[in-house]
Amino acid sequence: MADYTIAILGRPNVGKSTLFNRLVGKTHAIVSPVEGVTRDRIYGTFDWLHREFDVIDTGGYIPHTEDEINKHVRMQADIAAEEADFLILLVDGRSELTSSEKTLAELIIAMEKPFILVANKIDDISHEKDIFGLYELGMGDPMPVSAQSGRSLGDLLDVIHERLPQRPEKKKISDDIINLAIIGMPNVGKSSLMNNLLKEEKSIVTDIAGTTRDSVDSYMKHFGRDVRMIDTAGLRRKAKVSDSIEFYSAVRTNRVLEECDVALVLIDATKGFGNQDRDIARAVMDSGKGLVLVVNKWDAIEKDTDTMKDFMEEIEYRFMAMQHYPILFISVKNNRRVTTVLDEAVRIFDARRKKLQTANLNDFLVKAVGKYPPPGVKGKHLKIKYVTQVHHSPPILAFYTNHPDLFPIAYKRYLENQLRNNFDLKGVPIRISFRHK
Repeated sequence: MADYTIAILGRPNVGKSTLFNRLVGKTHAIVSPVEGVTRDRIYGTFDWLHREFDVIDTGGYIPHTEDEINKHVRMQADIAAEEADFLILLVDGRSELTSSEKTLAELIIAMEKPFILVANKIDDISHEKDIFGLYELGMGDPMPVSAQSGRSLGDLLDVIHERLPQRPEKKKISDDIINLAIIGMPNVGKSSLMNNLLKEEKSIVTDIAGTTRDSVDSYMKHFGRDVRMIDTAGLRRKAKVSDSIEFYSAVRTNRVLEECDVALVLIDATKGFGNQDRDIARAVMDSGKGLVLVVNKWDAIEKDTDTMKDFMEEIEYRFMAMQHYPILFISVKNNRRVTTVLDEAVRIFDARRKKLQTANLNDFLVKAVGKYPPPGVKGKHLKIKYVTQVHHSPPILAFYTNHPDLFPIAYKRYLENQLRNNFDLKGVPIRISFRHK
């Protein structure tokens, strides 16, 4: 865990996301000239002078607004400020102060936390004369910077470093942290599921489809295991990605998929398992990540004895590969079976990292081949001499044979299914490699 947490606060479109990206050294927050693009809190980490900092990029702060989204953005800024050890009030150094900024300055001063007023968009010394009006905020000397070019950011970090007290060393989070992504189509309940598991309003939740645009990281413990949970922007098929903001959200969701160990693929029980849900699940499998299919809003379905069984059979009929992955039925609204998703995610995380002993694998091979020998192909008698695991996370197993190119796909699937059953690998994509011996 980082030594300190910094929150970047300010009204919309003053450059908070640009500063965030400059500090963390990668394009994580969406940057756009469209006001109000960043809605949720975005977390990143950077080092400065042997200290590690978490930094939070918040949605634009708009006090006293009646608009639902903007009220939630205000709440996000409030929560970020509560979490932070140091507050940055970022303003546009070349624009007039607004009533929102004056209100926010008063709130920051009242919090009695270390803070700094930063005037952004000061690209050269000739523009520094524009910042003298900022003294009326009562926050001391404003620091002129340019987040776009990086001008004076080193000086800014030096000041932050000086104003923060030394802390005793924190215990480091365990190395086997479980990176858990929550993905799915818009408005299936991803943010609600995350908030339920965390028992706090970490992500914005409204009835408006597509509310979450950015990915939001949170940390928790589940029976002693460290879990990093990622709530991602809703996925839509590319034909419906009509604006650049939604496009960048989809790009980030794909990046999150690369980072995670296990993905919870959420679907809406009232809508069923559609083609887009299938494509999302396939993307998780193709990336080698563990997968749990979570059917939310199960409370809204009229049920009889076979409803759940029929629902599962329909999913497997539409996408045969799902028979190898767990399907859980929950209701976030009614808090029914919600924590089972964490139990299953932890099990899959451990299974994905399994290191199977070569001796055990070859005992399995003898039984599997004895039950169903490889077929003859093109007059060749196919033999598998031995098998060994060459990689984990996901597991990759190498089968050494006399004719690796001749093994039919059906036999490879047979071996994969037998591996899952023998070594409890349900929910884990398996890679099989046939090699010449």
